[in-house]
Amino acid sequence: MRYIIILLLITTLYGDGDKHYREYHINKELSHLNLSKEQNIQIKTILKEFRHNSKEFKNLKEDVEEKRKRLFTQENFDTDELNELNTILDEKAHAIENVFLKEIHMILTPQQRKRFIHYFDDWEVE
Repeated sequence: MRYIIILLLITTLYGDGDKHYREYHINKELSHLNLSKEQNIQIKTILKEFRHNSKEFKNLKEDVEEKRKRLFTQENFDTDELNELNTILDEKAHAIENVFLKEIHMILTPQQRKRFIHYFDDWEVE
């Protein structure tokens, strides 16, 4: 019983809230940019499009994964076809990112862009 109490006390000491989370992680809502009302409206439209494109990419990625599996189970392994599948995925991901970043860039001020780049990796299409 004593060990359980000690364990609970130790875990509560380390569970000091979300200070680290608030300081070092910004989710995709972009609150750290202090957007104006007009920017907020424009960003919401861009984010809806980005989410839609990301869902389409996820579906494409699942289809490509199935094709890869079929390709691997065949008697002869075709590396050219595998490269083509990988290229399709890469091109689609880059196209989505490029459109998104270009649209965001046009809306943000130079100061907001500097804050945005700290979380650049959060917006990578995977």
